[in-house]
Amino acid sequence: MPSCPMLTVGMPVYNADRFLTKALDSILGQTFKEFELVLSDNFSTDRTEEICRDYAARDPRIRYFRNTKNMGAGWNFRRVYSLANGKYYKSAAHDDLIEPTFLEECIGALEADPGLVLAHSRTKIISPTGDLVEYYNLPLRLDSPDPLVRWRDLLLNDHMCFPIFGVFRLDALRQCPPQGSHVNSDGMLLAQVGLIGRFWESDKFLFSYTRHENQSSQTAPARLKSQGFRLIRRHGTLPCPEWWDPAKTHEVNFPEFRQFYEYAASVKRATLSPWQKVRAYSLLLPWVKKHFRRMMKDLLIAADQILFNYQNQRAARRLETQSRATKTRSDAS
Repeated sequence: MPSCPMLTVGMPVYNADRFLTKALDSILGQTFKEFELVLSDNFSTDRTEEICRDYAARDPRIRYFRNTKNMGAGWNFRRVYSLANGKYYKSAAHDDLIEPTFLEECIGALEADPGLVLAHSRTKIISPTGDLVEYYNLPLRLDSPDPLVRWRDLLLNDHMCFPIFGVFRLDALRQCPPQGSHVNSDGMLLAQVGLIGRFWESDKFLFSYTRHENQSSQTAPARLKSQGFRLIRRHGTLPCPEWWDPAKTHEVNFPEFRQFYEYAASVKRATLSPWQKVRAYSLLLPWVKKHFRRMMKDLLIAADQILFNYQNQRAARRLETQSRATKTRSDAS
């Protein structure tokens, strides 16, 4: 295959064998053929490695990489992105599907209009067996020539971030920091790209999002799985921080406050006039009003995380003491 294909499709995977073959088939069966598919395996323990190696052996467009440990979803998203060689870039999930003409239509739109930075399609939500659950419909004005209109709609609407699985113009995407390892980092990336240029949406339902019980949005934090006393049994915005980065299992996080910071930083970095920046910053005020209760919940969850960490430290010390006592008795006998 050419060293610089038109498109790179990046798919981070981890224990993905349930849906992986269908997702790979939907990508490899596209009418548009000039792409590479980068697979980055986060040290899966199921059949994911076997499936990936089998497909890579049969199709030269596939590059497969296996990590030596689970680095978290955020790291893995950045990994496939860093390996991209194409003019365009598409992120893919192991449990979602695209219709055969998805890439052809998206790249056709981007080639025809240099002002577009992202092309995607309408979304249908399906069950694990492929049955239609619903057609997702939340109209956003992302084709507006006004960056503040796009910013407002991406900032103040609780959308599902489905455009993140569209086709990006890679040089526009690289004007933004890579997707972070924190809650709603995909939504923040979309908002940043929206400040750069317009989005295009096909009026066809060419993207299928699989709703199932093991998807990332259902991943609860470790503290809620513990047996100890909890100050609060609620969680913040899912997926939880440790899904993005396993090192954050015991980290005290303030995800809503982090989002506010990242959005403000996005405006600071954006190529806008001074007046446009003032208006963009002002839209953070209704965001804070809308998210105020969630921000207060962040404080309660942080307090419970501190308690959870303390309980774990006590349990670890107790086990260590018991182990030493057992060793002492054994030595004495």
